[in-house]
Amino acid sequence: MRPEHPQHVPDRAGPSGVEGRWQVVRWRRALAVPAPLIAMVLGAAMATQWEVGGGRDIWSLPAPARWMAENLPLFAGSEPAWIWHGPFFVSMLLTLPLVWTVTRHATAAPRRLTRYGLLAATIAIGLEYNSPGYGWVFDLVALLTALVGTVWCGVQGLRRGVLPRRVAWALVAALPLTPPAGFLTFWYLPPGLTMGILLAWAAAAIAAGRDERDTPNH
Repeated sequence: MRPEHPQHVPDRAGPSGVEGRWQVVRWRRALAVPAPLIAMVLGAAMATQWEVGGGRDIWSLPAPARWMAENLPLFAGSEPAWIWHGPFFVSMLLTLPLVWTVTRHATAAPRRLTRYGLLAATIAIGLEYNSPGYGWVFDLVALLTALVGTVWCGVQGLRRGVLPRRVAWALVAALPLTPPAGFLTFWYLPPGLTMGILLAWAAAAIAAGRDERDTPNH
């Protein structure tokens, strides 16, 4: 196999560096930015469905979840309403175009972990939340794979200069962003991991846009 050599992209090197060679198409960034917000709303609603459906008293829920339980149609009869869990995979689907663009600057291992981990998680979560009885362990394995790949891409971007520093740091932030994301979903792992990863990629999209705006025209 031919060894891969990621292109060195210094962060602030003018037209011959990152600003001259590293760009992300605007529509890819625009899709990724709202993805964590969609995941947050649906993930919190799903977690509330699971808590209430499992017998938890509404008054014992945190204030945001209690508001959801009292004001949103979370249940259709005795069953959790599909609208709050079925479309959850769409939030991940929105991020894939950006993931494919950014990870092309990484070497094979982190690129494949990130791309195929997130793609597999999108498919697995789509199946689980739309097919009764489908196991969540597949989601968990795929999401952990995508998380490792995302952080690895960020670390590689910092160490080898293959990504702008702001973008690379945003990807590394997937790790510390995951615990607070898990808090918002009652520590249910698939939604929490998803939100942590999507927050990092949304931050990367914003950072990429800032780099392009800061680039002088030559």
